[in-house]
Amino acid sequence: MYILFLIMKKLLAMSVAALAILICLDILIVDKSINDNPATDHTDIQLYIERARTILNGGLLYKDVVTRTPPLINYLLVPPVYFGASALAFEIYFSFFIVLTVLAIYHFLSSIDKKLAFIASLAFLFVPTTLATPTLCRQDESIVVFFFILPLLLLYASGRKYVYSFLSSLGVWLKMHSIFLIPPFLLRQRGKELAKHIAIMATVSIAITLPFLILAFKEFTWYLKFYLLGEGGELEGISLWRLLDANGVKIPSLVLIAILAVTLITIYIKFYKKSLWKCILLSLIAYFIIYPKIHYEYFLMLFSIAIPYLAEHKRKIMLLYTISILTSITLLIEQRYLDWKTTQYAYWVFVPIAIISMIAVDGILIYLSRHISGNNFWLDKVEIDEMNEMNGKEAVE
Repeated sequence: MYILFLIMKKLLAMSVAALAILICLDILIVDKSINDNPATDHTDIQLYIERARTILNGGLLYKDVVTRTPPLINYLLVPPVYFGASALAFEIYFSFFIVLTVLAIYHFLSSIDKKLAFIASLAFLFVPTTLATPTLCRQDESIVVFFFILPLLLLYASGRKYVYSFLSSLGVWLKMHSIFLIPPFLLRQRGKELAKHIAIMATVSIAITLPFLILAFKEFTWYLKFYLLGEGGELEGISLWRLLDANGVKIPSLVLIAILAVTLITIYIKFYKKSLWKCILLSLIAYFIIYPKIHYEYFLMLFSIAIPYLAEHKRKIMLLYTISILTSITLLIEQRYLDWKTTQYAYWVFVPIAIISMIAVDGILIYLSRHISGNNFWLDKVEIDEMNEMNGKEAVE
């Protein structure tokens, strides 16, 4: 217990130091040269402030303010707005959740293997995307990633299935990424257990969404159609499909979403019995390759799941770092040439670099998916041991 405490202190100190350096760099240098111009502000701070102030003033999301996200994340954005809504307030607040995520990865997985849990938490912390998202990017995925991975960590550390059902369904209404936690989990349940988990998830979802469905149905269902059907709004982000679309090669979003749906069903059928973590990771990889609307910060969810799973294999983790670097390059090009349109200099040099970078990212993800699907990893062994123990008990009975 004492050693665990010491390692947690060490991880806390490293996390705070690394993020504090990035916060100072952003506030003192980057912010003054980029974010003082609305045309080149790469953050969503003004949107967060507008929605949080609507809540503080007693207004209704979707109806009284344009809201294109699930409802709960907006309530979690109230604290930094309440305490001044400054860039510093947001960066400290977002960084707090990254620190929580790093500590949670080690704390819960150390009960399985302390060395690999430490490698996983440290490797996740120093991914460029992890450090940039709460500071240079100032994006709410810094909050989302903690609630995204927490149900899986709790399940593997303590086997609390009902907590998993509650937290994963709660996470869906923070950001839609948590939906990937649910189908492979439910497929592993049977009979009354399955009914109980569905009841928990349905109750949570109804409790959260019912007020908005009643009071702002049209506005509330807009973002559901956008994410699930690709309807409304301009295609944005750094996915290969978005980059091609911006350069005249258009593939309908509905076609890509249909391909993704078929791919996910195939993954669930093939892998749900083998390993829950593996199944979730493979489905996430498919999402990042196929889905048309992928933002830079979304990769934080992939890294949070992939790095712990691949902690035994340092070379594979380096491939994830490569993905982070390539997506960072793509983001810088995409913002200046496609989003802000502040420059056209050497367009046919830099934009192809972004396209090649994302082709490389997809190639790495395909390679990793083949490696993951064909091998067992340390977190798979946890489930294998549990299944053997259950089979042993059944045999005795």
